[in-house]
Amino acid sequence: MAIVEYLSIGILFTLGLLVVGGFFVLNRLIAPKTKQLVGPDGQPLGTFIAYECGEIPIGDAHQRFSFQYYVFALVFVLFDVITAFLIIWSVGAKIMLRSGLITITSFLVITLLGLGYWWKKQALRWM
Repeated sequence: MAIVEYLSIGILFTLGLLVVGGFFVLNRLIAPKTKQLVGPDGQPLGTFIAYECGEIPIGDAHQRFSFQYYVFALVFVLFDVITAFLIIWSVGAKIMLRSGLITITSFLVITLLGLGYWWKKQALRWM
């Protein structure tokens, strides 16, 4: 009786392996064969290079990014979360009434204080 219960799982697992294996074989059969890539200096690049939209990469892949990119990413995530909270609050505004209005006002004041601090420190200025 226990084998019958696991039969469907075994069939699904086997079918999954066949599909994945079939895709690998199909890829080997119909994929275009690539030529050896040659760099600007005429040396072969090998197979372990970064794929950059079909272009031959120039320079080192390990470059430092400006900290400003991370600040903008953080600001984006912060305002994304704020927007989510505001949407949830606007949907439930009829139920919350006065206490909800006080809560959302304090939330927005704290958020605007943080934005004002960033603005004063010029952390949002691009380069």
